Amino acid sequence: MADGGNPGRNVNHSAVQPFTIQSPVVSIMKNSLTPALFFAAAILLTAACNTDKAQADTTQPVVLESLTIEKKSGPDCDKPDTLRLNCVEINFRYPSVKDAGSPLKPIVETWSKDFLTSLVAYADEPDNMPALDEAIQDFINMHDEMVAEMPDGPAYYAAETWDTILLNDGKRLTLKIDGYIYAGGAHGNSAAAVATWEVATGKQIQLEDIVTDLDALKAKAEQKFREVKAEIFKPESEGGWGFEFDEVFPFKIADNTGLTANGIYFCYVPYEVGPYAMGSTEFVLPFDEIKDLIKTENTDQE
Repeated sequence: MADGGNPGRNVNHSAVQPFTIQSPVVSIMKNSLTPALFFAAAILLTAACNTDKAQADTTQPVVLESLTIEKKSGPDCDKPDTLRLNCVEINFRYPSVKDAGSPLKPIVETWSKDFLTSLVAYADEPDNMPALDEAIQDFINMHDEMVAEMPDGPAYYAAETWDTILLNDGKRLTLKIDGYIYAGGAHGNSAAAVATWEVATGKQIQLEDIVTDLDALKAKAEQKFREVKAEIFKPESEGGWGFEFDEVFPFKIADNTGLTANGIYFCYVPYEVGPYAMGSTEFVLPFDEIKDLIKTENTDQE
């Protein structure tokens, strides 16, 4: 370590030797002063090292909380699930950064609310989405209009979300929001949003910032996908689906990816690369399997 101006470390203990008067008093001072200086130097050196270590460990996880929006309307909302024929429910849980001074605070809030809005809004243009409160009310109104048109028919509508922290190491933050919506029909639909940000700046990290070759990453991801969903690729004669990617469902890098402590997380929602019956597919592509693709400035992720 550098001395850093520490006076205790620069003491030359031989400097007390020029005293030639061998009086008892001077002798006592000389013999007691030297150990004291050593002791003081040791304390100052330990304190300096501890300060350096504390400065190196200043990165702390982002303090997060989950916020909720809950609304319901309809005479059947308090009945058991199987009897909720006339009810619309909103149960949103989404992440929020508690530190008001963090650059991530407004960024995560906007990202979260944009996803919630997209789940319940039925805008013709994705870039022309209403505000979240308006989108929620429109969803409730849509349910009420259905009840007015078909008063004797089932009209159960529901929208819910829940959040997950995938990475929070003080340097990078990766969040995921899962969503589900049902507005009549044979089944509901699932959705998801995943994002990674630099904690210090709030910059969202894209795959292009992490890897050198997206085509090579896609090939690795498809290999991992086939491992995770091995059963559906088996021939029907072996109990599988005989599924293969084609022009209808070509394979691609997932719309939702993010960094984790061990690799790159991929989340495929229904219909993204396969039929609804395939469901969602998620996996982590470990860094040690793609280390040749990681950009040099991100080698700390390996």
